[in-house]
Amino acid sequence: MSNQARVKKAVQLFFDQGLSVSPKAMDLLSATSNPEGIVKEILNNMQKMNFKPLVILPEHLENSQNTFHTTASNDWDFVNANTQKFTHGIHPYPARMVPQIAYRLIKRYSKPYDLVLDPFCGSGTVPTEARIMKSDGSSEKERPRNAIGNEINPLALLLSKVKSEIYDVVQLDKNASSLLVKIEELSSRKRRGKYEHKIPTEADFPRLNYWFKPHVIKDLAAIKECIAMSTDVDFRNFAYVCFSLTVLKVSNIYKTGDTFVKRLKPEELRKHNPKVLETFKAVLIDAVAKAKDFSRLCSDETEVDITLSDARHLPFSDGSIDLIVTSPPYGEEKNTVGYSRWSRLPSLWLGYESSWLRTLEKISLGARNYTYFTMPPSEKLNEIMVDVAKQDATLAMTANSFFQDYYLCLEEMARVLRPNHYCCIVIGNRSLKRRRIPMDIVTKEFGEKVGFRHEITHFRKIPIKAIPWVCAKGETIAQESIVVLKKGG
Repeated sequence: MSNQARVKKAVQLFFDQGLSVSPKAMDLLSATSNPEGIVKEILNNMQKMNFKPLVILPEHLENSQNTFHTTASNDWDFVNANTQKFTHGIHPYPARMVPQIAYRLIKRYSKPYDLVLDPFCGSGTVPTEARIMKSDGSSEKERPRNAIGNEINPLALLLSKVKSEIYDVVQLDKNASSLLVKIEELSSRKRRGKYEHKIPTEADFPRLNYWFKPHVIKDLAAIKECIAMSTDVDFRNFAYVCFSLTVLKVSNIYKTGDTFVKRLKPEELRKHNPKVLETFKAVLIDAVAKAKDFSRLCSDETEVDITLSDARHLPFSDGSIDLIVTSPPYGEEKNTVGYSRWSRLPSLWLGYESSWLRTLEKISLGARNYTYFTMPPSEKLNEIMVDVAKQDATLAMTANSFFQDYYLCLEEMARVLRPNHYCCIVIGNRSLKRRRIPMDIVTKEFGEKVGFRHEITHFRKIPIKAIPWVCAKGETIAQESIVVLKKGG
């Protein structure tokens, strides 16, 4: 029997079950040596699924144990991948989406020049990857996309804009060199006692002297003053990102990349003598090299826009987005990752008021105090929440506020997405009272209530973390789910 006949026979098994087969899935089947075995395995696996697909996609074939060369494209762990490539490595950010995941999802579920949205863009992984797709590639799938990154955290907004910006590499070199000369001149004058500059006070910067040594405060103030002199807005933002990382590196924080911000122990603090100017210079030089590599690769034929807004009230019209790729918070800041707390020190140095930063915490997902307890539209979640409420009513109410907010965000995503287009959500399974909440199932069930259909869920083991694998509250997140939803027509 010819391979074409074997494929036809295998596909007929899908048709007999009332299923359609996408053209790309058909191509993958044609390239395998055992199409009938793969189809039978998929149909067998589908018997165990609560929600069966209507159309067989490439992802369903890639999950098959019998598929030959597609296994690599189904590896979502990216254990050996360089996650700090190009501008992704210029500044850390908590729980950042792996760039390779963003790239694969964008490439798989969108077309060239489509508009991709990340409602929780963090430090800008998705808009950066949308632009980084090869504009001169032979494959249409490798051409760039337009992108919108949305956030409410001011530091994240700055990082996203700088990371996804295309720079004139010659001018970037000139601006960086000029800035380093200014800093050196200022430092020389300061050493000779011929220059005094304004430094922040505890009134503007609460606990400034707790987090920074006196000489560090003076040097950081000098660097910031030099950056402010730049007339090139894009470079000034770029330099502020380098300044932000320097702030973290020379502070009295125990670990720069740790999401739990704590001070060095007394004996370590006594030995702590950071060289501020040298640190900033090294950070700037490294960031310039990464930005130049990124800019040479990209094309300015697409647009990237970074917006400030609440994901529960997105400022986009109905059906205006071609693809959503995002990694929302896994829970309320109080009990999960504290993005606002982590970014507080560099944000204060960058001039954001302490009162505004406190307000941001109060408007984050789950921070609002709902006066009522509404059971979310998820059977699995409801079962867990009832059990948690029996043990800790306050915790259950706080978590319930987060899930209500998360549901509102999914409603907004469904509203702005075009019909028959995809929404890809990367999320981890948080815990409540040592009960693991399957956020992939919660997301699927929420999504189905707001107009999405579940297509497939991939799973990724997290190979490395900045926080401990086990803490006082139990095991921390060791696996992420990549939930692919499709909006109905």
